[in-house]
Amino acid sequence: MTADYVDVPYLQRENTEFLARIWDPPKGTTVRGVVLDVHGGAWCDRDRRAGSRYDAALAAAGFSVVAIDFRCGPDYQHPAASDDVNVAAHWARLRAERLTGDSDRIISVGSSSGGHLALLAALTTHVVDGHSVEICVDGKWEKPESIDGRVSGVAALWAPVDPFTRYKYAQSLTTDLGIRLVTNTEAYFGSEETMADASISRVLTKERSTQLPTVWFARAGNDENVPPEMVDELAETYRQAGGTFTLKHYADVPHGFGHFETAETQRFLDDLRCWLIETVES
Repeated sequence: MTADYVDVPYLQRENTEFLARIWDPPKGTTVRGVVLDVHGGAWCDRDRRAGSRYDAALAAAGFSVVAIDFRCGPDYQHPAASDDVNVAAHWARLRAERLTGDSDRIISVGSSSGGHLALLAALTTHVVDGHSVEICVDGKWEKPESIDGRVSGVAALWAPVDPFTRYKYAQSLTTDLGIRLVTNTEAYFGSEETMADASISRVLTKERSTQLPTVWFARAGNDENVPPEMVDELAETYRQAGGTFTLKHYADVPHGFGHFETAETQRFLDDLRCWLIETVES
């Protein structure tokens, strides 16, 4: 049995519609929960189609997967993307309630910069979105009275959790990759101050969020995009704040390895699936 998908509008801002790609489990399968997939692309590139490999695998395992488009750079700047992720989480909560009877059965999965955005949104659900927002509910556009962007957990996949630190690291790279990372980070955040402000560790220590979803982090052993020290620092900070942070290391694979076939891809998919099941059923 294979998972199928359909593209539907879920968010509208100032007459611009944003789509979600919904991957549903095989017919007759009990839905375990809803997974919100936040794509990567250094805050500027790619779209809802990026995570199709693991989206299909998670749908086949019984999850309704919602992969979203959202406002990215260079056309939009921080915090546009994480604001949209919060709205998408609210929309996904309504879907979880309808499919499982429990609106808390929702987990975010974010690849690369999408992992940063998923974490940021999950820790700042109190932020008031001042822009006109409409969500599509049962085929009709509605203006929500409030946004509930809470999630039970976040799977952050090879994520640059401190944009400023990654920006300085990228500046040291004399490669096309370094140029792209620098250009995209500047395009979305605009200034070094804003990059630093969006650090997940800073949010944890300075804003002291009362919402601490459990975190599962997949680290690539040969990641040229994300320095390992950045991840170690967040793991320690998250645990000190009282949160649960599981760090899974996959040796000898590059950044983004879960999107294509490697020696570790199947183990990664198995680990992610098991963690998702454990988290929604705990």
